[in-house]
Amino acid sequence: MEDLMVEVCGPNGTYYKAFVKNVHEDEILVSFENDWQPEQRVKFTNARLPLPDQGKHRDYRDGENVEVFTSSNEKEQMGWWPALLKMLKGEFAVIEYSGYDSKYTDIVPLERVRPVNSNPPIDKNTFHKFSIEVPVDLREVCQDEHEHAEFKKHIGGGCVCFDHQEGTLNVLSLSESVIKRASMLADMHLRNVRQKLMLKKRTEEAVQRLQSTKIRSGYTEEFRVRDDLMGLAIGTHGANIQQARHVQGITNIELEEDTCTFKVHGESQEAVKKARALLEYVEETFQVPRELVAKVIGKNGRNIQDIVDKSGVVRVKIEGDNENETPRQEVMASLVRGGVRYMSIKLNNQSQLHNTQVISDLVTFSVGKA
Repeated sequence: MEDLMVEVCGPNGTYYKAFVKNVHEDEILVSFENDWQPEQRVKFTNARLPLPDQGKHRDYRDGENVEVFTSSNEKEQMGWWPALLKMLKGEFAVIEYSGYDSKYTDIVPLERVRPVNSNPPIDKNTFHKFSIEVPVDLREVCQDEHEHAEFKKHIGGGCVCFDHQEGTLNVLSLSESVIKRASMLADMHLRNVRQKLMLKKRTEEAVQRLQSTKIRSGYTEEFRVRDDLMGLAIGTHGANIQQARHVQGITNIELEEDTCTFKVHGESQEAVKKARALLEYVEETFQVPRELVAKVIGKNGRNIQDIVDKSGVVRVKIEGDNENETPRQEVMASLVRGGVRYMSIKLNNQSQLHNTQVISDLVTFSVGKA
């Protein structure tokens, strides 16, 4: 698209780099470099073609009118500002910006200085245009520029852009030969786009049928995770779900977030259970007399860590009088009646509920220490 680059004059007389997207009666539609401004229509009189690449620095003279690639502040887009070259110092130039209420002097590297662009404003004959009427069923896919890469390559460059309002694929170029090749290859290009679209749809349908067949012919288990345990079940950035999906034999995992319900589909019951074990989290609660809580925790939390290591739980929480959140009603009742603390054990799957006896034994063993 570089051959359709233009320079658009801003309100301050500075010229900014832009790209032609369409040509109208007395205007062009342009997009700006780095999208610092939205696409907009610009009058022919406010746009010109850029200078050809200058290559090495040319010889400048003191007092020569030049243009400097700069901006008035860090937030503003760079553009070509008119200036007067005051003095040369090696690879740098002392310049004075001209045409403003107050003069401003600056020192800039020579690579950002060029001769004044004397190209006249563009007109209706500057660019050649060929429009291809796009069928309605192809308009969505034609919005993707990558769909036209091969077409653009075969016609020899230029700009190939889809116009949403007109429903046309527009080919723009400075060369008339590009337009001629585009007119000859237009029908073939649309046929290719249609064939690729049909192939894509058939592939997607085949994948869906295969997925549906696997689900119907395999095994499915559905289970619900308590709302406050869903963060553990899903994992950081969905890590647990991704891990479960990679279990060999798993065909699909669905999550209904409103009900916190998982549906695990697989080719075998063993695979489904293995994936379920990665996703299902439950909680078990044990009552511990207040005076024995310190023994259960152990020095520096050593006994709690033993419970975690030997039972497979992922979190142990001691709930007591100073909890910020309101305890469950039955816990509050116990606190009031007998000063009982609760130890909440979060297990990482339903099958580990048999570990509750192990945990109970560990708690009893911890209390019996010392």
